[in-house]
Amino acid sequence: MSVKTYRELNPTARSQVDRAKTAIQSKNYDFGIMLLLSALKDEPIYLDGRRLLRAAEIQKYNTTGTLTRQMTSVRAGTLAMKLSAKKSPQEQLAAAEEILQTDPYNQKANMAIGEAGAALGCPELKCFAYETLASSKGDDKSAVPFLRTLAEAYMEAHQADKAVSTLEKVLNLDPRDGDALSLLKNAQAAVSHQKWEEAQKTDDFRKALKDEKESEQLETQSKIVKSSESIEEQIQLHYQKWQEATTNQDKALHAKKIGQLYEQRNEFNHAIPWYQAAFEAGGSLDSSLERAIGDLRLRAAQSEIRALQDTLAQQTDPEVKAQYQTAIDQKEAELIKVQLDLTEAQVKAQPNDGELRYLLGEALYKDGQYKRATEELQQAINTQPSIRYPALNLLGLAFMKRGMIDFAISKFAEAEHDLPDMKEDIKKEVTYNLGLAYEAAKQPEKALEQWKKIYTVAMNYRDVAARVEASYGGGS
Repeated sequence: MSVKTYRELNPTARSQVDRAKTAIQSKNYDFGIMLLLSALKDEPIYLDGRRLLRAAEIQKYNTTGTLTRQMTSVRAGTLAMKLSAKKSPQEQLAAAEEILQTDPYNQKANMAIGEAGAALGCPELKCFAYETLASSKGDDKSAVPFLRTLAEAYMEAHQADKAVSTLEKVLNLDPRDGDALSLLKNAQAAVSHQKWEEAQKTDDFRKALKDEKESEQLETQSKIVKSSESIEEQIQLHYQKWQEATTNQDKALHAKKIGQLYEQRNEFNHAIPWYQAAFEAGGSLDSSLERAIGDLRLRAAQSEIRALQDTLAQQTDPEVKAQYQTAIDQKEAELIKVQLDLTEAQVKAQPNDGELRYLLGEALYKDGQYKRATEELQQAINTQPSIRYPALNLLGLAFMKRGMIDFAISKFAEAEHDLPDMKEDIKKEVTYNLGLAYEAAKQPEKALEQWKKIYTVAMNYRDVAARVEASYGGGS
């Protein structure tokens, strides 16, 4: 089984990965990790996603103190004792990732990832697991057993060149390692053989191409459709087959392909009706198509907003700028409605998914339905602990909108107390909002106390500097 690429992911997983990247860049590691775990649950052999997940976990792990690391390692060790080979590979991956959230270098959990990869016929997963274990040891001699297993995994994955460099590292750490020396000879032989095969293929290929025209035809047949013209040809071909189709199955097949081609060309408004036609032809049973339609509706609205914003930036006439801003406001309102419809449908289908309930709460908040938003966010916290802090923050904002300031203070204060590091954006956000809540409650001293906490580490955050310095008379 070969690893999946980003383009091969289902639309929901792609969206989760995109949002995770944004969260991780903002150092909101918990939210990014939660999104990636959800994506990998549906797409277990998306290796790039698993690499991104581990990198985020390691970054988070590196921000914790020694005592915290010791405590998390103990907890992870307790969980690792429950790992069972009786589980399916997918279940084993999920169980291992639960452990690696708190201790990304846990030996047993990483080895379980490797075993699951081998069971799935995906040696790249085993390579990834032992890369993590080897990196945890650095240049220490204790890395040797992991490096040796990593080299064997590289051989299984037909990456003999990587096996060679890994075994050379082993021999640098332990020159007397006879097993590594033997493996190195085999790996070097494999590299030589691969080079010979590639040379033979090149020679055979050149002989097969009798003229330049034949070469161009062969390339056109084998390459992925890239140009707008060739995509249009494919659309017309599938449209003709769709018209000629005599069964719903064939209708659905060609309608879906047309939708994919329009999506490839970023023409989302054209892709949506074809995906819809495929969904209906299939008896409205394909949930992946239903998710794709919702995802494309979001992307279409977002694309239209970006186009309007780009045009607005080029305008100089105040009246014209006002017209474009009105159009953008209308489109953003439509986007909120699309998000709300989509998340409501998803929660209805998966009522126990805490992440979806959080997204529904977020959509309801944006739509001004603050009471319903609080209900969904409370359920999200209860069913998905990993989104606790973003949900508490949004819950506090919703209570603020409802005029329930004491409840808002309670939620912001809960998150602010539990979050350890002011360097995290989510910590700064809940602390800032707690200040606003105290200000609304006519408690300016407590409000200033919160903003000072931020000022000491990030005075350029929002308008914190102005608020704090104003309390000192605004002097420079």
